[in-house]
Amino acid sequence: MQRKSATVMDGVSAEQFSRSGDSDAAAALTRVTGLSIEGSKYVYVRGLGDRYVKTSLNGAEVPGLDPNRNTVQMDLFPANLLDNLTVSKTFTPDMPGSFSGGFVNITTKDFPDRFTLQFSTSIGVNDQTTFNGKFLSSNRGKTDWLGFDDGTRAVPEEINFEIPFESSTNADRAEKIDRATNAFNQEMAPVRATAPVNHSHSFSLGNQTELFGRQFGYVVGLSYQRSFSYYNNGTFGLWELTSKDAEGLLVESLLEDERGVEDVSLGFLSNFSFKFNNNNKISLNLIRNQSGQNSSRYLNGIFPETSGVYDNRAIFESRALHYTQRALSSAQLKGEHLLPGFMNSTINWLGSFTLSQQDEPDLRFFANDYFVTGTDTAYRIQPAAYTLPARFFRDLDETNLDIKVNITTPFKIWNGLEAKTKFGAAALRKDRAFRENIYRYRFTNEYDYNGSILDFFAPENLGVVSQPGDPENDGLYRYGVYLQDGSQRTNNYDGDETIYAGYGMIDLPVNEKLRVVTGARVEVTDIYVESFNKSLNPGELKQVDVLPSINTTYSLTEKTNLRLGYSRTLARPNFREIAPYTSFDFVGEPAFTGNANLKRTQIDNFDARWEWYPNVGEFLSVSAFYKNFKNPIERSINTLALNNEIFIQNVNNAKVYGLEFEVNKRFSFISPALENFVGSANLSLIKSTVSISERELEQIRAVRPDAESTRPLFGQSPFVANASLSYQSDPLGLVATASYNVFGDRISAISIGGTPNIYERSRPMVNMVVSKRIGQHFTAKVAAENILNPEYKNSHEYNGAEYIYSSYKLGRTFSFGLTYLVN
Repeated sequence: MQRKSATVMDGVSAEQFSRSGDSDAAAALTRVTGLSIEGSKYVYVRGLGDRYVKTSLNGAEVPGLDPNRNTVQMDLFPANLLDNLTVSKTFTPDMPGSFSGGFVNITTKDFPDRFTLQFSTSIGVNDQTTFNGKFLSSNRGKTDWLGFDDGTRAVPEEINFEIPFESSTNADRAEKIDRATNAFNQEMAPVRATAPVNHSHSFSLGNQTELFGRQFGYVVGLSYQRSFSYYNNGTFGLWELTSKDAEGLLVESLLEDERGVEDVSLGFLSNFSFKFNNNNKISLNLIRNQSGQNSSRYLNGIFPETSGVYDNRAIFESRALHYTQRALSSAQLKGEHLLPGFMNSTINWLGSFTLSQQDEPDLRFFANDYFVTGTDTAYRIQPAAYTLPARFFRDLDETNLDIKVNITTPFKIWNGLEAKTKFGAAALRKDRAFRENIYRYRFTNEYDYNGSILDFFAPENLGVVSQPGDPENDGLYRYGVYLQDGSQRTNNYDGDETIYAGYGMIDLPVNEKLRVVTGARVEVTDIYVESFNKSLNPGELKQVDVLPSINTTYSLTEKTNLRLGYSRTLARPNFREIAPYTSFDFVGEPAFTGNANLKRTQIDNFDARWEWYPNVGEFLSVSAFYKNFKNPIERSINTLALNNEIFIQNVNNAKVYGLEFEVNKRFSFISPALENFVGSANLSLIKSTVSISERELEQIRAVRPDAESTRPLFGQSPFVANASLSYQSDPLGLVATASYNVFGDRISAISIGGTPNIYERSRPMVNMVVSKRIGQHFTAKVAAENILNPEYKNSHEYNGAEYIYSSYKLGRTFSFGLTYLVN
C-alpha cells in the first residue's frame, strides 16, 4: 500500500499490532513513524495534534467525544476489530482538506474468503494495582461493568424544578430546598476496595457464502476489556513566577496525589457485503463502541494561597469522584459500481451516520483544609464558589451525516500508459448539543464543619434545620447545609457545522518512471454556535477555500521511489472555541473564553521522501517536510481580564519542519542464521515555532525580560522514536516481539503570565510479547507492558530547577492469553 500510494503514507496492520500486543488503535498508532499519543487517546502526527489531524472510519468522518478537543479519542477502537490503520501525511483532493499533520483512516475487518471463527481471552495483573486493598473506588451501578451508568448517578427525580435561592420566610421555597438537598446520595469521597485482575475477551465470526445465488460476505466481532490502575505516589503542584528578580517559582499548592481508575470497553462490529454481479457491490457496516471510566482521587498537602484566606500552616485536602461514559454508534452504507459502457468508469459512494455521546453524571468535588494545633484540629470549608462541595452533570451529543460520491475514469495516453481522472462531491453535517448543570452545597455562617463528610450530611445539619414557630428562631426558617443550583445558561450551547466539497484530480503517468497526481478541492464552510445566554453574540465562521495539491512520484528503480509534494490545507476552530463565553473548571484551573471572531488557519505543506523496498516486508525511507501556518489558532492570555483567563485567538504565523527516518529489515543480510529476526526502527526530528501575541508577550517579559517572542507548538515533540525486534518461526509457531517508544519533551499546558510553560517530560516505554501456537487451533500469548515503569511527569523549568506540576507511576502489567482459531 505504501509503495503504490499516491501520497506519503505510513501505516500499521492488524498483524503488526497483534505482535506488539496493542489493545486499541491509540496504542497501535504509536508504532507509526512520527506519531505520538497524548493522554493515551489523542494522536499527534509530526508534532501536530487536535485541529491538525483528521480521523475517518472506513473513509467516513468520525466526531470527537471531548467538548474541548478537535480530534477523536483513539482508545475507543479495540484492536481486534481492526484490519489496518493508515496515516496519509500529504493531501490529495479526494481527502478532506482540514488536516496538516496527517489523515488517519481506521479500517475495520472485512469478511474473509472462507469460514473463520476466533475466540480470545486473557487476564493480567499490575504490580502496584492488582489485589491492592487500598485501591480507591466509589459507588457503582449495576451496569458499570458494561461501560455505562444504570441511573445510579443520575439527577434525582425530585429535582424536576428550579431550586430557589435561600429564603427564610417562604414555606414553598424552603420545602423545595429541603427536598432537593436530601434527594442526592451523600457519597462525596472515595472508598477503599481491592482491585481485581484485568481481563479481556473477544469473539469474531466471518465467512463468504451465497445469498440468492450471489456472493455474500459477513464478519461479526465483539470485544470486551476491563482494567484497573492505581497510584499513591503522585504529586500535584501549582507554581507561579511572581517577579523578574525571583530566584525560583512560588508554590501555590503542593499536594500528594492518589488515584484509582477502572476502565471498561465494549465493542461490536458487523460488516456485510453483497455482490450483485462482477460490476456491482454494496456493503453495510455497523459499529457500536461503549466505554466507561470510574475515577476516584484524593489529594492533600499545602495550599497556602486561595483567595488570601489560607496560610502555610493549613493542610488542604480534596476528593474527586468522576465517572465518564462514552459511546459511538455508526452505520455506513457504501457501494462500488463499474460502468463498462461509460469508459469503464467506477462510481464509489458512501453514506454514513454517526452518533457520539459523552456523559459525565454526578462529577463530585469535596475540598476542605485543616489546622493542627497541639492536640486540636480545626477544619473549615472556604466559601469561594470553586472550593465549595459541588456536583456536576455534563452531556455531549453530536451527530455526523457524511455523504461522498467519487467517479474514477481510466483512459489510455501515450506509450500505452493508463491515466485516471477522479471527480467527486461530499457533504458533511455536524450537530452538537452540550449541557451542563452544577449543584453546590452551601451552609449558614453558624455551621461548623468538623472534618467528617458523614456529619456534613447528618440529618440535623441538612436542609431546613428549624421550622416556623421555633422559639429560638422567632418563627423564621433556618438552613444548615443546603443545595443551590449553580448552573449557568451561558455554559450550555448548540452548534452546527456544514461543509460542502467538490474536487477534481488526475493521476497522470508522464512516462514509465514519473507519476503526477494533481488537482484541487473546493470546500464551503458554515459553522454556527449559540450559547443559551442570548445576550452573547453567536460564534460564526463562513468561508470558501480552494485547496490545490500536487504529488509526484519518480521511480528511480523498480524498488525505489522519490516523492515530492505540495498542498494547501486548512484547520477550523471547534465548536467550543468559537462559543463566546467564559467557563470555569475546577480548583487550580484558569477560566477559558471562546472567541466568536476566530478565523480558519491556512497551511502550506511541502514534502519530500526517498523510499526503498529491497524485499517483501522490508522498507527503508528518509523524509523531509516543511509547513507554514497562516493565522494559526493558539491559546494565549487575555491580559485585560481580571482573572487572567485563557483566551483562544489567531496569531500571525507558525512553522513546522523536520526529518523522518524509517527502516524495516530482516537480519538475514548479516547471516542466514538470523533469517527469522526482523528489526524495525523509526525516528522523527521536528522543530516548530509559533509567534506569541503582543499583549501576552508584554505580560511574560514583565517578569522574564529575556523571554523569546516564539514558542514551540502546543504538544509538539522535538523527536519521536520507535524500535522493535521480532523473531518469527513458522515451524515452531513462535512469535516474540520487544518494542520501544519514546518522545521528546512537549508543552502540555500554556502557563499564566511569565510562569514557564508546563512540559510533559520524555519517558521510555518498553513492552514484550511472546506467542506460541499449540496444536492446530490454539495460540498462547504472554505479555509484559511498561517494563521500565517510567515516571509520568509534567513540570516547569526555571533557572535550572524543575518544579513538578504532576507526577506518578502506573506500574508494570503482565498478562496471559489464549486464542482459539478455526479457518
